Amino acid sequence: LGERVRAATDELAHRHLGEQIVLVAHGGVLDMMYRIATRQPVDAPRTWELANAGINRLLWTPQGLSLVGWSDTRHLGQEWCDESTT
Repeated sequence: LGERVRAATDELAHRHLGEQIVLVAHGGVLDMMYRIATRQPVDAPRTWELANAGINRLLWTPQGLSLVGWSDTRHLGQEWCDESTT
């Protein structure tokens, strides 16, 4: 999965050089993007949040992805946090 995510990210970035890209993905892809951007191996324990509807910001350069911001949920109301009441 990691290589597929890396290849797809590289392809999108090359097609849209200098542009902002919005990518909607499930948790597995987001986890891989975080690992790629932070140079963490696939078998490293996850210590980062994968928030539902979170905004994650990454920067692509020819050297690869780097992490700009992760799991930003400020755009959501506080009520989204308590899933136990729904």
